[in-house]
Amino acid sequence: MRNRNLTDGAPAREVGQASLPANVRKVGQASLPAFSLALLAVLSISSAAIAQQPPSYSTDIAPLLSKSCVGCHSQKTKMGGLVLDTYDNLRKGGTHGHSFISGKSAESRLYQMVAGDIEPRMPFSADPLKLSEIELIKRWIDAGAPGPKLGETVAMVESAELPKIEPAVPVKAQIFSLDYHPGGQMIALGQHRRVILASAETGKEVSRLEGLSDVARGVTFSPDGKLLAAGSGLPGRGGEVVIWDVASRRRTQTIEGHGDTVYEVAFSPDGKMLASSSYDKTVKLWDVDSGAELRTLEDHIDAVYALEFTADGRWLISGSADRSLKIWVPSTGERLYTLNDPIEGVNSIAIHPSGRRVVAGGHDRTIRIWELDQGGGQMVNSLIAHHSAILRVAFSPDGKTLVTASADNSIKVFDAGSLDEIATIDNQPDWVMSLEFSPDGTQFAAGRFDGSLSIYNADNFRDQLEVLQAGRSTP
Repeated sequence: MRNRNLTDGAPAREVGQASLPANVRKVGQASLPAFSLALLAVLSISSAAIAQQPPSYSTDIAPLLSKSCVGCHSQKTKMGGLVLDTYDNLRKGGTHGHSFISGKSAESRLYQMVAGDIEPRMPFSADPLKLSEIELIKRWIDAGAPGPKLGETVAMVESAELPKIEPAVPVKAQIFSLDYHPGGQMIALGQHRRVILASAETGKEVSRLEGLSDVARGVTFSPDGKLLAAGSGLPGRGGEVVIWDVASRRRTQTIEGHGDTVYEVAFSPDGKMLASSSYDKTVKLWDVDSGAELRTLEDHIDAVYALEFTADGRWLISGSADRSLKIWVPSTGERLYTLNDPIEGVNSIAIHPSGRRVVAGGHDRTIRIWELDQGGGQMVNSLIAHHSAILRVAFSPDGKTLVTASADNSIKVFDAGSLDEIATIDNQPDWVMSLEFSPDGTQFAAGRFDGSLSIYNADNFRDQLEVLQAGRSTP
């Protein structure tokens, strides 16, 4: 019995398959049923229509920008003058003009920077976007870059809460920062959620100032020694600057405004202004009495780790992971110029007591010294000084000596003029995260990641705390 064609007007049957419906076939059967053909046709048309639909700002573009870009381009940071938290701000663009030209992705700065067609590629200092994400932005712009529809909810990436995890056993808090009191008798040690006030002679704790949200990454006394400021904050959540009255140990100000952790704080020489630098790539200036923000300095494109006023207060110098130092006029917020000789990020700077020179050290292991002038800076000396990143640099009060600390677990002492090496203090038990000379220049203190503190004699480079301990243990 032969198979009948469907056009014969009768159901097709195979011998022994009478129980199978006419529109069902076994695998390997040559023809598709009419219903399946119709369904495939509908699905093909629907898929083609979906593929032709432009990406949605609300459900595709906004979440992508929130995840990868808003950290540097929010209302708080505004890197390059660009804010990406709303469609209107994205359309407005930044200091370089509009971020996109509707229908022309190849001419749109947003697409060019995420695709790497122009430098610097964005996101800066992060992994590039996936090719599919770059293509999504391209398709959206080429489709006219439509904004959210009326009443449409814009999907954004939610910020997860940071869990507060306490150590299971007692730990010794790292010393991330330190500063000598102008009188020389006391050292402030920045630790996790607190600042320790210790004797500069014995290193013993005198008092403690509690209540910081995280590590005190920068600490500094006011020029008259009456106030102490600490920079802290939760990474990715916000920065804080706390000011205490030293005599009463009373907190007088808690200042918030940075979009990320504060890494350094510095009082102006007259004590009226406080500068803070942050992982959010900005420097902020505050009125010490009121805590009011005076101005924000925005030109770095990566975290600002180092900050210091010149002795006359005319200039403020910042050092950043973007491989540059910037010289600012704090009274106006004007950026005078940029020193961009480093080839890796800058961790630390120190200004010569004369105010005419600045030294920087960072990940390229190199000491660089510049001569400063109103119109620009000239590098006058450099030296590859360590086997690993330079973590801290410090000038002696007389400007004759330069001390550096490195991730190679060494401290080195140099002639500040020639950069001839005078001494090396090897075998540090851990990274020296903070380094500072005493006001009289007779000693310098080194605070480490493991929480240990050394106070070295500036003449013979012996650890005075070890000498004291040895003296106490001698019968």
